[in-house]
Amino acid sequence: MRNLFLIPFVVLMLFSINANAKCCPVSKTDKTVAVNNNLQTVKTVKFKITGITCAGCSNTIYKALKEVDGVIEHSVEYPGDIAIIEFDDTKTNIEALKKVVEEKGYKVEIVKERNEGKV
Repeated sequence: MRNLFLIPFVVLMLFSINANAKCCPVSKTDKTVAVNNNLQTVKTVKFKITGITCAGCSNTIYKALKEVDGVIEHSVEYPGDIAIIEFDDTKTNIEALKKVVEEKGYKVEIVKERNEGKV
């Protein structure tokens, strides 16, 4: 008697699993396309900025960099006169970022990291 009760239950469970599988198919190519559309090539650059004399100067540079399409995260340090910028290099580049800061009246040098280029 117990087996008679279990058979319809098992059949019902198998049917519901198959129904869900047919309802919402997910193909591997769909996931790959979605992931590839969101790819970013993130790079980081460090600038030494000459001419920052106060916190207002660093705020001006910060706001200018914030407006650049492709800038993901950035900081401008005063004192220290350093800007660290993380950006998507498919949308902007180092020269464009440097130009934005220079247009505000500051001199920019790219800081070379000691471990740059090493694996």
